[in-house]
Amino acid sequence: MLGKERRKHPRIETDVTVEVYTSAFHIAEPEMAEICNVINLSESGMRFYAVRKFTTKQLLRLTFLLLDSIIIIRTDAQVIHIQKGGSNYLEVGVQFTNINSTERKLIRHFVDKSLRLQTAEKV
Repeated sequence: MLGKERRKHPRIETDVTVEVYTSAFHIAEPEMAEICNVINLSESGMRFYAVRKFTTKQLLRLTFLLLDSIIIIRTDAQVIHIQKGGSNYLEVGVQFTNINSTERKLIRHFVDKSLRLQTAEKV
């Protein structure tokens, strides 16, 4: 039996990549941890594959470009959970923090559009 979905916003699988930084926005030269492949995305967070070890509640800076978009999304995020994904990588789930309303709307539009396309393909 599947557990009840606890997410507030729908999540989609995507081919987006994300630059993950371990320092805050206000630092002139942020430290890049790695470039990661995103597993899934919603307007409130994402899950990505990582080689580097992060810790629960760790604050990160994320930069990513939505497919078919020219707008770069920059947001802080907090690590919510970490799960072993394979022998060489982890799956890291983060929740966006301090994301502005315009960027949140862009992500929501991207997710909604992807869900509509998936539904149309099934018909």
